[in-house]
Amino acid sequence: MEETVLREMAADLGICRYEKESKLQYCNRVLYSAVISWIKASALDRPVTSVQMEYPGVSRRHIHDKVTSIWREMLKRFPEAEQWFRTEPEGESPIVVLLPRLIRHGELLKSGFETNLVLAKSSKMPFSKGIACRKGEVLLPGTYYSGMAMLQKIQELDGFQPEKVTSATAWFQEYIKRAWWKEAEPPEDMEYFNPCLRAENNVARWQQEQPRPVKGVWLTRRSIYRNAYEYFLIRKEEGLYRHNIDPFLQQIGEHRRFMIAMRHMTGHEPLAQVYHYMDHISLKLRVYLPQKESSLLETYAWPHGFVTDKLEWDMGEEVWEGIKPCLEGLGLKVTEEGEVHG
Repeated sequence: MEETVLREMAADLGICRYEKESKLQYCNRVLYSAVISWIKASALDRPVTSVQMEYPGVSRRHIHDKVTSIWREMLKRFPEAEQWFRTEPEGESPIVVLLPRLIRHGELLKSGFETNLVLAKSSKMPFSKGIACRKGEVLLPGTYYSGMAMLQKIQELDGFQPEKVTSATAWFQEYIKRAWWKEAEPPEDMEYFNPCLRAENNVARWQQEQPRPVKGVWLTRRSIYRNAYEYFLIRKEEGLYRHNIDPFLQQIGEHRRFMIAMRHMTGHEPLAQVYHYMDHISLKLRVYLPQKESSLLETYAWPHGFVTDKLEWDMGEEVWEGIKPCLEGLGLKVTEEGEVHG
């Protein structure tokens, strides 16, 4: 019975089992995209109170409670998938993770006092050569899900040009030129980011000693409370000048863009390892990405290890072709293994 339910859900979503893929991983992918479709369908529910009628859409609480109930029923059929859907704090519904992702994707729109959500109007936008992303639809013939995105194969559009990607070096230099600098001494208890250290991740590249600057600039930080920092750029001319990186930029992960760009410019780029299988690719990252690029993966790919996994992803080749230029432009060193059997 469970295999029949899984097979029917996969058929509705347009998801095929990869060759050599375990049944559990296949189940996780299907349930992940199914939860997304249930959230979108719940956003179409009619409000049941006169208060809700003042604003379009339905409340976040309604979507959360309804889809969590459906998800828990599915876990009774597929209990082995529960570990994959684990979140922090433990026991929290994965809906709290997936709702913000759909909002960032523009699939769900805020309304009222941002307490209500409404499904976006139906639209189709080219994503890469040969495929387009559909929004505002739950299930549609001729489409298939990849992660949380509904995709549709299309004929190659004449004159289609992918979004221009700015290189990490050009972005960094433009930011430095436009930044507001103030003559000031560096703050006390400051750490420096050293892009030249031998470490795969960025966490181990912070040190007390001043390294060589990159383009005349140091990226620094200081602790403000437990496991939280504020970030600065420092440059030296006749005196020391400091630029405070806006807290909002840190909130959306832009401090990571500085780290990756500086590593790129010194020839110590973080690796993005791609493994080509018969029918899909696996992407493994060594560093966390800024929200913009991370959201691209959250939208179009499936997390591999668990629902909040941000370092390992599965996707089709056609999706990877749309994502690859963005990761290279960010400053990652993309290495691709040939076709892997097994």
